[in-house]
Amino acid sequence: MQKQPPDELVPDPVVWKEFGITSMTLYRWTNDANLKFPRPIKIRTKNFRSRRALEEFKSRMLRSAISSCEVA
Repeated sequence: MQKQPPDELVPDPVVWKEFGITSMTLYRWTNDANLKFPRPIKIRTKNFRSRRALEEFKSRMLRSAISSCEVA
């Protein structure tokens, strides 16, 4: 059985830059139940996101975009 490497915590300001969004957009994405954006991990007053969950989100959005563009 393979061990997964430890997950990395990504601070919200890095998430903003990575996705090219503002803090308000991140707030909206977090509170949009249909989008299923990774929930924050709060440490004291700072929010972090799981790197693994962010990558899964990107993959899911990419698959969704590709499938919506396919011609039947």
